[in-house]
Amino acid sequence: MGDNSHTASLFPHTDILEDDSVSVKSVFLPEEKVYRISFTFPLINQASRTAFLVYGKGKAEAVRHVIEDPINIAEYPAQLIVPSNGFLMWFLDKEAASELAMKDPTGVLS
Repeated sequence: MGDNSHTASLFPHTDILEDDSVSVKSVFLPEEKVYRISFTFPLINQASRTAFLVYGKGKAEAVRHVIEDPINIAEYPAQLIVPSNGFLMWFLDKEAASELAMKDPTGVLS
């Protein structure tokens, strides 16, 4: 996941966020003037195992928004990833998890 809460080239405020087809699509990023290719979120959500691997202090705010804030898909596209018949796992280092209200009670992040 990126520091702007994008995942799999599902970037904030792009048309692909509204695409409910199960497919692979192109997405244009005007600020970079480039096309990228991405799975649509319905395709990702069909996976049996999905994981976010997030590291670094620079992504802590994005992690907090995606996990703890109300749903706002336009701002936080990673919130679209909710597997329908699978598991979603988060792998965070201590820095990426540093802004979460719920701290790790197990000490795994220590």
